[in-house]
Amino acid sequence: MEQSTQQTPQGKGMAVAGFVISLVGLVLYFIIAGIVALQALAGGGYGLGIFWLLLCLAGTGLSVMGMMKLGKTGGKKGLSIAGMIIGIVAVILTLLLVMGISKAQQAGDEFGAKFKDAMETGMQQMGDSLATGIQNAADSLSEVK
Repeated sequence: MEQSTQQTPQGKGMAVAGFVISLVGLVLYFIIAGIVALQALAGGGYGLGIFWLLLCLAGTGLSVMGMMKLGKTGGKKGLSIAGMIIGIVAVILTLLLVMGISKAQQAGDEFGAKFKDAMETGMQQMGDSLATGIQNAADSLSEVK
């Protein structure tokens, strides 16, 4: 009987899983970005964006681990390299999304505070102007009598 001394490549499953997760992370990024933006505009948080960032990081990590295992056992690393590159792009886009939404929410909070102050000042001035107008009208009526 002949025994094969050739070692079978390990890590292919990890590479495939990393590629698929990274690809899903990149392809669905634009839908997720829209949902996260709408959530932020509605006053909600950006938890979905954080989840998506973790998903893309997991895809990238699986691709890197698969590539390392395939490198040690002599397997082809093409799919894991593609998964790693796609994953890095997805991570960068999602990171920019989360940071951008955070900045937008801070700017919105500052705008809201300034708008509230301006409205209160305007209402106070309008009330003062109305009170002065009523007082002038009352003074005019009392002089006529």
